[in-house]
Amino acid sequence: MTLHRRHVSTLVLAALLLGPPAHAGGAEGSRPPPSTQGCRPGYIRPDFVTLNRQLQAAQAKWAAAGLRNYTYDLRQLAAPVLFPEVRITVRNSRRTSLKPVQGDVMVALPMTAGPMEERFATVRQTLRAQQQTRCPDLKLRFDPALGYPTLVYSGTAEANVADGYGEWSIRRLLPLP
Repeated sequence: MTLHRRHVSTLVLAALLLGPPAHAGGAEGSRPPPSTQGCRPGYIRPDFVTLNRQLQAAQAKWAAAGLRNYTYDLRQLAAPVLFPEVRITVRNSRRTSLKPVQGDVMVALPMTAGPMEERFATVRQTLRAQQQTRCPDLKLRFDPALGYPTLVYSGTAEANVADGYGEWSIRRLLPLP
């Protein structure tokens, strides 16, 4: 596969995406670690077993909180596109509103903007997809009190690739009556 095709594939992966860090290196269970040949110098592959455990714990915390009505601000980047920050309102675990945080005009819609259950599904999909790549670069953060994801960064750590990543973050989650 040419560097250009890998770059395009990485951008497509980043497009599908649209908190201390949970980025962990090391062994992935009893399987031998995949080769890191072609990755940037000093690269350490994320520990997907640990990342999946952290995701499960965070999702359990979110479920225990029982929030069905809330708003949150979503910022999303699928390099090189930075989407406008949006405020999402969720009632009865369904998105009821999507508005730009600043200004009146929505220039481009984020690729995914729904209830937190959809955000968790996106994180699971990202983990699965990244685990299959040669040089995954992944960072996850979760809110310590409620467990919702506050940052998801997904890219490539291939040598000589400077972009080809996606990131989204959640700020200002507020419960509603």
